[in-house]
Amino acid sequence: MTSPPQEEDDVEEWRVLYQETFGYRRPLFHPEHAVFQFQPDPKFPGHQRNNNRKRGEENDVEEEDDGEWNPWKESFLDENPEGHHEKLIFLHEGTHNVNHTIRIGTDVQIIGASSSEDIAASVILTGRHATILEFQEGAPRSPYLGWITVKYEVDTEHEAEVALIMEVDAPPPPEPNSSGAVADNDDDLEKVNEIESDQTTNCAMVVTGRGVEPIIESCHFQSGNADHHTVVVKDHAAPKIKNSTFNGGSGGGIIITHQAAGYYDTCEFAHNLRSGIRVQFQANPYFYKCAVHHQGEVGVFILDDGHGHFQNCDIFSNAKFGVELKSPNANPTITECEIHHGDLGGICVHEEATGQFLKNRVHNNAYLAVWICGGANPIVRQNEIFDGKHGGILVHRYGKGLIEDNEIYGNAGVYFYDNGSGILEGNEINGNTLTGVQIRTGANPRIIKNRIWNNDNGVLIHEGGAGCLEENTVFDNTTTNVFIQTEATPTVRKNKIFGSRETGILITDGGKGTIEDNEIFDNGQAGVMILSEASPVIQLNRVHGNRSAGIEVSSKGECVVIRENRVFRNRFGASGSNVADSSLNQVYDNLDRVSKAIDRGHCLFSVSGKEFYPMHNFYRCITCNSSERNGICQSCIKVCHKGHTVMFLRCDRFYCDCGADHLERSCCLRQS
Repeated sequence: MTSPPQEEDDVEEWRVLYQETFGYRRPLFHPEHAVFQFQPDPKFPGHQRNNNRKRGEENDVEEEDDGEWNPWKESFLDENPEGHHEKLIFLHEGTHNVNHTIRIGTDVQIIGASSSEDIAASVILTGRHATILEFQEGAPRSPYLGWITVKYEVDTEHEAEVALIMEVDAPPPPEPNSSGAVADNDDDLEKVNEIESDQTTNCAMVVTGRGVEPIIESCHFQSGNADHHTVVVKDHAAPKIKNSTFNGGSGGGIIITHQAAGYYDTCEFAHNLRSGIRVQFQANPYFYKCAVHHQGEVGVFILDDGHGHFQNCDIFSNAKFGVELKSPNANPTITECEIHHGDLGGICVHEEATGQFLKNRVHNNAYLAVWICGGANPIVRQNEIFDGKHGGILVHRYGKGLIEDNEIYGNAGVYFYDNGSGILEGNEINGNTLTGVQIRTGANPRIIKNRIWNNDNGVLIHEGGAGCLEENTVFDNTTTNVFIQTEATPTVRKNKIFGSRETGILITDGGKGTIEDNEIFDNGQAGVMILSEASPVIQLNRVHGNRSAGIEVSSKGECVVIRENRVFRNRFGASGSNVADSSLNQVYDNLDRVSKAIDRGHCLFSVSGKEFYPMHNFYRCITCNSSERNGICQSCIKVCHKGHTVMFLRCDRFYCDCGADHLERSCCLRQS
């Protein structure tokens, strides 16, 4: 080796010597065990010379205070507090093939050395007969691996062969220099280690054992084995991995299992044929600022009592769901993540899993943003769920969950199907293309204190759905604020229901339920409308300011109950037929334009136009051959069809077809 330049030699000579020895383009400092820092700018003023030296240590090389600091020289002569006790291996540029597993049970530090900008891509440790690296118990301190590609390639002729295992336990170098031992090829790794036999899992890396906490940074992991994940962390191990990639695996990216943990910072999991991250059997890792994308299956898969914490991760463009939780006691925390562009959906929680989803942005997923089923019971809180191609949240097949304080917009709303339940509380649900909240087929959720607005329908309960809607604000929806039909039996209590472009509450087609203690006002048509064999209980409501009737009943149902309501300041007041109980209602100060028009002999069309359908007596003129579809008001029967053969049909909602000139004879009252 070339002798070091003297103190007076210039920076350039030290740079050449350093790069010939280590290959790095920038000086590398090693201030303490398992800490390596590349110097970003080799030009520093003299007063900063000691910043990258080890803390608390005296400088071994004296320099003039006003002299130029030489980072190449400092890095070359830099010593760790442990001095010659450090186990440090530089693995130089090239592809290093191994025929056995390198098992590491000491605090050895292995770092790639190359002149390439991407050091890890040019320093490759590869093999095809067994797992490449295994970190195991025995190290007094954390071993280190940095700036290396670890790649397992399948050897089809030797896949089942049991490989030799190499124990990394390098003795102290006889004459340590400032940067530790340098390994020029893979043979140098083998010379300082013992060899034993064991079976392997045939992957790029295994980390196993209690207290095994290797520090791994800026590495690339790849595997061609379709039967295993690229990296396996198991049996209480807890590595610290940062700025590394787990990409292009023929199986999965990483599996963390059997009470393992670890901290994974700014890593990428991409283009693996299975899941990017799999957590199971009481494992509890922490992932921070990781990117998980373009997996062949699920991005993050938590199952079999798996836990974990995922924060500020970007999870996107996975073939199935971004995050899937499966099986009882699967209970991770997913917080402040972006979960988007999933080919099937964003989040799936099923088979009695739980989990917490907090402050995430779930958007632009192809099917469902959040899917809860099979008895699952997660917490979904303070998320922004938007721009999905289908449903925002679907709870079905006995799914539950606490869904609160979310913003849900631009999807198809929140659906509860097939005996789904749970609590939907304090959410902002708006701008969805279909219904804001839909409940059907035995579902029975509690819908509490939400704002549901600017959807097609606000809330739709049908096909035997139930549920309790309480203290919500339901307003400004395109058709109906609350729509109850087909044997649905909800309780609608203490809500504010207003500003619908059509009806406030519509109950039809056998719908039931109890509507009580609500304020129903300023809707485009009736406040409450009961049609076609519906039989609800309407009680203790305040119904006012609606542009049609306050309460209209045109149902053939046998048990319509309307009692103790206050109905006032509506355009047409209250009207109805076939009401079993209509006691103690207060109906006052309504405009009563229908009855006033009839009393004055005006055509009803002059009041309603084609926009409203007020309740009144519905006639047919047989002389004029009008059909049952053509409604004629009482005033037109008396004047326009005087002397004709007429027939009373029913009391119903209609506008006058005579006044609308839909009959052969023009309306006399309209002309006058």
